[in-house]
Amino acid sequence: MSILLQIKAIIITLFLLCFVLVPACLIALPLPLKYRLKIVCPAWQIFATYLLKWGCHAKLDIQQDNRSPEFQTNPSFGLYIANHQSFVDIPLMATIFQIPPVMKKEILYIPLIGFVAWASGSMPVSRTDGGSRKKVFKMCRDRMVKERLAVSYYPEGTRSKDGRPKEFEHIKTALIGLAYNNGIPVIATSLYGTCDVITGKGKIHTGKHLGVIVHKEIYPKDFESSEEFLRFCWNKVIEGNTQLRDQLGHQS
Repeated sequence: MSILLQIKAIIITLFLLCFVLVPACLIALPLPLKYRLKIVCPAWQIFATYLLKWGCHAKLDIQQDNRSPEFQTNPSFGLYIANHQSFVDIPLMATIFQIPPVMKKEILYIPLIGFVAWASGSMPVSRTDGGSRKKVFKMCRDRMVKERLAVSYYPEGTRSKDGRPKEFEHIKTALIGLAYNNGIPVIATSLYGTCDVITGKGKIHTGKHLGVIVHKEIYPKDFESSEEFLRFCWNKVIEGNTQLRDQLGHQS
């Protein structure tokens, strides 16, 4: 049965890629990013919803969006941050919002997935290359400050090994600092359960309970210092993860 589930998951993933995401990306590719996103974002939401439901057989128990109505209807501005547990983080977040993320460049080399990620505006970075990190930082700055478009990234960099968000001292805060210095709101997102869905060897565990909380946007003007702002943003991620763990942990 386990092998059959793996085969089913692969077939569903390929079906959603080939008949939902790839066509949308091909249609949108010639357009500027601002307009491209209007086409690919709904496709990402469909892909994410049915991948979790049919491919992973995961149960999305909590899907809480605390953003103001303005951000729920027009989420295309701001810096979105989240804790990082597994590859399933992206589809889990995409069920609520679809923001091009900063991603490791190795994803570009995965057939189909690399194409749809690139076409959807994702920004690849090499973690071991200082020049690559500087280039992506500039791309993020231009996108948020000049183009007034949203960016998504995982401040932890690498995935948390135990599923719990890392402490503030161990995250990468450069982009949150950029948001503070330019008056850009940060939208903290807390994820739970994705680390249990797929093992390091790619095996899918079905019936896992997932939760996501999107917190209300946080404005730099409400804080007296960058340090206070940075810590508050990340503490929101931790706070939401703790809430989800308390509510869903006993079901896993």
